[in-house]
Amino acid sequence: MDEFAFRRGRTFGTILIDMVSRRPVDVLPDHTADTFAPWLEGREHVRTIRRDRGGSFAEGAQRALPGAPQVADRWHILHNLATAVEKAVRRHQACLQPPVPEPDPPQTAVEDEPVESRYEQNTRARWQQIHPLYEKGMKIDTISKLTGYDRTTVRRYARAASPEELIQARLRRRTGLDSYATYLAARHAEGCDNAQILRDEIAARGYTGSRKTVRRFLNTLGSPGNVPAPPPPALAVADVVRWIIGRLENQSETARQHLKDLCARCEHITTTNQLARSFATILRRRDGHSLTDWLGQVEQCEIKDLHAFANGLRKDLAAVTAGLTVAWSSGAVEGHVNRIKMLKRQHYGRAGFDLLRRRILLAG
Repeated sequence: MDEFAFRRGRTFGTILIDMVSRRPVDVLPDHTADTFAPWLEGREHVRTIRRDRGGSFAEGAQRALPGAPQVADRWHILHNLATAVEKAVRRHQACLQPPVPEPDPPQTAVEDEPVESRYEQNTRARWQQIHPLYEKGMKIDTISKLTGYDRTTVRRYARAASPEELIQARLRRRTGLDSYATYLAARHAEGCDNAQILRDEIAARGYTGSRKTVRRFLNTLGSPGNVPAPPPPALAVADVVRWIIGRLENQSETARQHLKDLCARCEHITTTNQLARSFATILRRRDGHSLTDWLGQVEQCEIKDLHAFANGLRKDLAAVTAGLTVAWSSGAVEGHVNRIKMLKRQHYGRAGFDLLRRRILLAG
């Protein structure tokens, strides 16, 4: 049996399938134990009940046929595991960001090494003398009396964010670089730090100053290509979950390397990966007798979300163990659920439950 939605996320029904003939037996108007139990009463020929992890089906089966074995569906068990792994990975989402590689040291040509003028040296010295006093809250008049500079000079140095701001402003005033400053800054950010090349480029646009002046302006901009490269994108949580519980043979070498690197920098995800992959192996090999040992391993770890998953398995231990052991598959049920979706798209669902039920049973 499995539930399906009449209205997505709001109202649900139940479809019941004969796993031998793989045909629908009946359709119920909801997915509650109060509806399922009366339907099951008197059907002693039912030998095994295969269901999802929902408590209503388990309760209804226990009421009507207490002795009938119940089998939890493997797909739903794996889905529960994936949910637990996703929560565990999200707790350490910061670890999904790969480390940023160290940038290569900048290489500057010998002929273009920065040369500070006397004005630049004096400007830096004055800024270091005046600006810290202003930052401490000292008034302009007080700084002027203390340093001997007039109020206009003190105000200019106090309000400048850096000495480079003062140097660059003077260069623009004296050399006519105002019209070319934006262009030079953009070319500098692209990595071009050759003053002669840049001087020639702006000369073609009307500049008449010297290469040395351009060089001094470039020195105020810092290292060429100073814009840092964007960090590598963080790994997606959904991808990590798929790598952890998916089959190794279906994963690319890149995916394996990403997961290996992630585990190398996060012990929490390493433990989650080991335990989740071990459980997925038990499920795929139908090695249900190993479940008790696996539950014991989870007790020894500190992954809260796997503890919650394990506690849910213990509450339904008999059905889960059977689901991890027997060969029954939910493929037939899922196929009919998909057929129901198709019928609903053909508007049978809008005509009411009775018509939809008859159509499902006829189609089966």
